Formats: sequence, C-alpha cells, structure tokens
Amino acid sequence: MENKDDESVKKEEEKEKQKKKLVAKDLVTLKHVEVKKQEISPETRDLAQTLKESYIEHDQFERLTNDEITILETFMGKRLFLERIAIIVNQSRIPLGIPGFKKAEFEKILDDLISKGYIEFDVVGDKNVYFLTERGKYRVQ
Repeated sequence: MENKDDESVKKEEEKEKQKKKLVAKDLVTLKHVEVKKQEISPETRDLAQTLKESYIEHDQFERLTNDEITILETFMGKRLFLERIAIIVNQSRIPLGIPGFKKAEFEKILDDLISKGYIEFDVVGDKNVYFLTERGKYRVQ
C-alpha cells in the first residue's frame, strides 16, 4: 500500500514540476525597434558608378565563351603549338560526344583570345607557339 502512495506522490510531484517549467517565450519579452532606411550619399553613388565603368573597361572576363575558357585552361603555364592545343581540347570534347574543333575554328578562337589580351604567340620556325599573358594567367587561376 505504501508503494502505491509513494508512486502517486511522485507522480504528483512530477506534474507540478512540469507545470512550473517555463518555456523560452515566457522568459523573453520582445520590444519593437524602429528601423530607418539608410540613404546612399552622392559621393558613394558616384564612386560605385566610376568603379563599375572602370571594371567594364578593364575586364572582359564575362565576354568569354565556353570554348575560349576551355582553350585558356589547356595552357596551365605552358607554351603550346596549335596542334598540341587541338589534341588537349579535343581529348576532353570527343568522349562527351561533342565534335572536335577544326583547325580554322581553333585559329579563330585563338585570334579572339589574342585580341582580348589573354594569350600571345611567338613564331618558332614556321609555326606559332601560343602562351598565356599575365591577364590570361590571372583568368585561369
């Protein structure tokens, strides 16, 4: 009998403890805070516009096609002949079912990259050797 009384007393104590437990929302009182929208100063707006314009003039990274980026990434600090560039690039395209580049396509893409300042070439014998400029190295990294 005493066991039953002890158990009922324990159950009542547990119920009281549960009632006394407070949740976090009972402990915290929230206050309304006024938020004011910040205004951009004319100096900051002018600076942002100037930086945007100089960035557009300085960098044409966004204008590179996927093919141009692929060709740039084949260099990895090396000096390469056109044939070697073709082999490296086409090795990554053909297994994916993408047709390989023809010589004329490579020359056009390389000319575009030269005009954008990413690569340069030297004539060795009767062939051109292509290499990255500082801008091209920066773009590949």
